[in-house]
Amino acid sequence: MNRREACLMLGAALPLAACSRRRQPARHALLVSGADAMLPLLQALMRAFQRERPALDAIVERGGSLPAYIAASRRAIDVAAMARVLSDAEDGPGARHYLIARSDIRIIAHPDLAVTNLTRAQVRGLLAGDIINWRTLGGPDLPVIVHAHPRNTAPRQSTEQLLLDGSEFAPEAREAPDDAALAAAVAAQPGAIAYQAGHARSGQELAAVLPVDGVTASTATVLSGRYPYTQGFHLLLHGAAGGEREAFVHFARSAAGQAIVASLGLIAVC
Repeated sequence: MNRREACLMLGAALPLAACSRRRQPARHALLVSGADAMLPLLQALMRAFQRERPALDAIVERGGSLPAYIAASRRAIDVAAMARVLSDAEDGPGARHYLIARSDIRIIAHPDLAVTNLTRAQVRGLLAGDIINWRTLGGPDLPVIVHAHPRNTAPRQSTEQLLLDGSEFAPEAREAPDDAALAAAVAAQPGAIAYQAGHARSGQELAAVLPVDGVTASTATVLSGRYPYTQGFHLLLHGAAGGEREAFVHFARSAAGQAIVASLGLIAVC
């Protein structure tokens, strides 16, 4: 008797009940992709979502809002994460998008800088390197020193899109690895300016946060959209409702999901 025949005989002798006890639950897959700025939130939400779903195989990856929209519309991914609202052309039949959080980008400068407000055009001119001295804006005779995240990183690219309409920071902008380092660099140099996510946990108290167009960033002004550099974080589904992807969106907007939003310093919306 060879090994194959022995295995077949042993298998035939096993009770059916024993086989059923070893049967594993059906597994499900869930693929979420989208805006780089949303990645930490998506990862935190997915970890909590999976705790009650041991048979769920989930992947969360970055990829940008537009590529994620296209992938979701072609059913290549289950959920698209977008840091903007849909355009009129995108908001077609079958597209369902849900706001799950809000965030903002704040303009920070040296605390002794005698400038108390900037317009959006001035912010763009300063960060792009078109305004090179603060006296142009009624401030002191100091060169403008721009600080930003390293080139080709997700925080820098998403900030360029929001603050500069896709243009680039000044070529001579000095690089800092994270939000805390940006704040420390600004606090150490008169004439320095940078930006920082509103939910940054450390360093923001070192710098002065400047109002933009006369509006100071706060929960109220971000929720209302009055503060100009506001981002809405959305989840987008395409096609029929139901399944794990629908359940994930509902979880993100539930009390438990919104508690995770708030724990990351973002603004809950539900």
